Amino acid sequence: TLTDYFADRRWPKHDHPHSLDKCVERGIRIAESSEKPFTWLTSTNAGASEVCEAALRLLKITPEELAQGFPCDFTAKSSLPIVAKPGVMIRLTRNLDKKNGFVNGALATIVEALDGNRCFIAQLESTKNYVLVHPLREMDHQRTVMMDFLPCIYGYATTIRRAQGASLDQGCLYFDQWKHAGRGYGYVGASRFKSRDGCYLYGRIRRTDFLPVGKPREDEVIERGMESESTDEDDGPQANWGNALTGRMRGYDDEDESSDGEQECDEYAKVNPLSLIHISEP
Repeated sequence: TLTDYFADRRWPKHDHPHSLDKCVERGIRIAESSEKPFTWLTSTNAGASEVCEAALRLLKITPEELAQGFPCDFTAKSSLPIVAKPGVMIRLTRNLDKKNGFVNGALATIVEALDGNRCFIAQLESTKNYVLVHPLREMDHQRTVMMDFLPCIYGYATTIRRAQGASLDQGCLYFDQWKHAGRGYGYVGASRFKSRDGCYLYGRIRRTDFLPVGKPREDEVIERGMESESTDEDDGPQANWGNALTGRMRGYDDEDESSDGEQECDEYAKVNPLSLIHISEP
């Protein structure tokens, strides 16, 4: 069962010691001790921002400092400005220098700020090369305004959809959407990690987050409710959550990465060993 699969690698969200900040801190400590990145995979962009904000709080970056940060890559659909503080992890979003590793998706750690928050040196996690991160200028999506931005976002979390094709050392799944994830979505998220021991889960274990690819079966639970496998009795319904800087609320009108990406999940889920797990009541 899923309960057996995650075992003690499931971090409940209703206990104070296992609040999101505490769990993000645990992930950072795991990364430090193993010397391998710990990546959170979420269902929505809002969830990824929530995790990144928790990491920034742990790094003692204040809301005032964050508000003064330099805009990140607007194409990555993140609203969190970049604060160029040494030790902050970022994810590069553009292919600017493939020879030296400045490529989309590469993780790096900020080493030194050169011009406030607008220009800094970062060290790549994979090759340990140093890269210079500086502003770019492009038209926005509506092609009405020139945007100055840094070609990166924070690297502590990304959505499951964006992680497709990636091979991650370790990390945590966070199904933060209100409705159930798309079919095959949970399997795709879990299969991004190289080993079972490196795959953690934050929050409830729900059948509906791990629906297999294909047509629904007659006996299948497809709506959250009493029949959904849950080990957090007191977790309660998810409340609206708003980003302090943007006021965006997570819900049906947030970009639901899971609902649009079901077809993209199919090929990964079909070959994922997790899809063979029988999901039953604990």
